[in-house]
Amino acid sequence: MSLDIGAALRRGFDDLTSETGLLVVAVLVLYNLGNLVATQSFSSELLDIVFESGAYTEAQQQAIASFAANFPFALDFGIALATVLVLLFVLAGELVRFWAIRSFAGPSETAVGSAAERAGMVLVLGGGVAVLLFVLGSVAPTLGQIYGPLGSILGSLLGFVGSLVLLTVFVYLRQEIALNDGGYGETVRNSFARFMDDPASIIVLLVVLGLFGLVASVPTFLSAFLGPGPVAGVSGPVLLSVVSTVLNAVFQALGIAAVTAAYLQVRASAAEAEV
Repeated sequence: MSLDIGAALRRGFDDLTSETGLLVVAVLVLYNLGNLVATQSFSSELLDIVFESGAYTEAQQQAIASFAANFPFALDFGIALATVLVLLFVLAGELVRFWAIRSFAGPSETAVGSAAERAGMVLVLGGGVAVLLFVLGSVAPTLGQIYGPLGSILGSLLGFVGSLVLLTVFVYLRQEIALNDGGYGETVRNSFARFMDDPASIIVLLVVLGLFGLVASVPTFLSAFLGPGPVAGVSGPVLLSVVSTVLNAVFQALGIAAVTAAYLQVRASAAEAEV
């Protein structure tokens, strides 16, 4: 079948504005605020490693350090504790998404009655992909700076392309884990099969959702103009980080709802074709 992008988006917006959607947004805001501390602390520690590598002059380090002022929630945990903390939040994020998907889909669309039956797969399979995405998107570009401009470019390129491919090909993986019943291999195969049912349409849907999500990046651009000074008595970077976190939660919830609606469409179509 051809995925109905409009229907998926309409259901996504309807779910977002429902009581369930508001609850999902609230939970995502709380999660994102905690994750903000973890990721900014980890990023700050990675920058220290880059500086200690001697890849940059003192003047260059000062220029890069000024960018670190956009990490107002970073805490001095040390690289070991910061790594553990950020990985815990990556795994916790999978559990939050698992709950959100099941909440948006409803019991009638859920093949597994008990969420506990799939929790292990959420952490192992979903968490494994999420950790890989985090490494590609956050670690590779930063550590690539150790090897100079070329290393920075290659790390950023690897992170961008690798993340894009994983996110696209396994776009339905979390929905397959949360809503269907099957082993690890079957879950991966089904996820890829649902993607191949109509890859062009789901890619278009992801692009549309990505464009919506760009709104959440507006505060980041504003930080270049507002600087570190206070806004309404609050530090500019702190205020903009909080605003961005709330916006991210809204568009994350929309993305989860819309992709879940798309998954339910292609799954139903595949089931009908097998009859």
